[in-house]
Amino acid sequence: MPPINHSRRKASSRPSLEEIFDGPDEFGLLDVEAKKPTVGAPLEVSNFEQISAFVDQHGRAPKADSGVLQEKLLARRLRSYRVRGDLLSSLKSHDRHNLLLESASPPEQKVGSQAEERTTVTQDGVNRSVAKGDTNQEENVTSLDDIFASEAFSEMDQGEESLFHPVHVSFEKSREDPDEIAQRRVCPDFYVFEPIFKDLHSKLRTGEVKAARFQQASQVQPGDAFILEGVMCLIDEVGEYREDGDGRYDPRLRLIFENGTESNHLLRSLAKRLYQDPTGRRIIRDAESVVEAFNNVSHKDKRAGQIYFVTTMSDKPALREIPNLLKIGYTELTVDERIKNAERDTAFLEAPVKKLASIECYNLNPNKFETLIHGFLHAQRIKMTLTGRDGKEYHPREWFSVPLDTAREVVKRIIDGSIIQYRMDNTTGRLVKKNYDRRSNQT
Repeated sequence: MPPINHSRRKASSRPSLEEIFDGPDEFGLLDVEAKKPTVGAPLEVSNFEQISAFVDQHGRAPKADSGVLQEKLLARRLRSYRVRGDLLSSLKSHDRHNLLLESASPPEQKVGSQAEERTTVTQDGVNRSVAKGDTNQEENVTSLDDIFASEAFSEMDQGEESLFHPVHVSFEKSREDPDEIAQRRVCPDFYVFEPIFKDLHSKLRTGEVKAARFQQASQVQPGDAFILEGVMCLIDEVGEYREDGDGRYDPRLRLIFENGTESNHLLRSLAKRLYQDPTGRRIIRDAESVVEAFNNVSHKDKRAGQIYFVTTMSDKPALREIPNLLKIGYTELTVDERIKNAERDTAFLEAPVKKLASIECYNLNPNKFETLIHGFLHAQRIKMTLTGRDGKEYHPREWFSVPLDTAREVVKRIIDGSIIQYRMDNTTGRLVKKNYDRRSNQT
């Protein structure tokens, strides 16, 4: 690197360092505050520096009769420093405002006299002597402010004041407390739900229903099932409409667990637990359950089976001559499973049959239903004797000569209980409503 050549003419024209410091300080570069004690300084020096900082800010020494608690503390601390000779030497070099020169004279005492004392008996039964001055000080303490402004408290290190002035902390009102805390308890009617859990487990194993990772809270319906912390649970009831503190839909639920317990979780609380649980799952409702929900069939309604309507495909002349020949039957299986061996079953007249309609039934007593249907349509039931393939005679009991629409209406009204308001018109083969005589209360 080539040497740098300095021009003597230019160097002589530059101001010296002394001239720079003696010149005007237009940018205030030399306005430097006195160095404050470091973190490692003695405690009394750090505390005294707080008093000096107060004088820097207000131009006066702190007053003991001030209405500001912090100023009271500083005034008490300064007074204690003035009367303690052991600290004067260590603080003198830091007293840039000459605060320690105004030393207060100690209170006068008579020579040879002793401060008055009083004897008190403490809780442990020991007599203790307390100076009268201390007694007055105790009597003057009536609040926390008096304690904080006491001389003894002023000797304590208060720490950095900025700690008590948070800047980035929000003090918003806390969320509204829930009206009730969810509690687990034994489910008294668990026998109603046990078959539902068994059915869900079976369908999960066969793949008929799926379990998906829980994503977010949404509208829930009775019968929705979840897996929470490895335990299957089922929503039995959704409580009255309510909102949380943020205005979100948050009803209380009756939640049934497969271990025989129940709880009354809020919807948002359940959703939060499911979302935080890595194994939290929602069991996706199958298409059949969606249809059932649309038809107001709840998860507690027990499927009894299907009522089906079929007609015969027999080529026997005696059967083909009967108009509107129908079999009204009941099965706990599906209709297709029930009729697949119709050619070998006398219940189907040992002939192929054609499925016309079916009705899904819940909470139905099969024996009671058959009694009601046979009794109501007794006039339409066919009365004939047939010979089976084995040469034995049999009497069909579930075959009727009735239009399909009429048969379906009869079954529906038996199920909903309104059948007592109707009767069969044997001439037309139709269902008609009964006419009541108001005077005799008879039909």
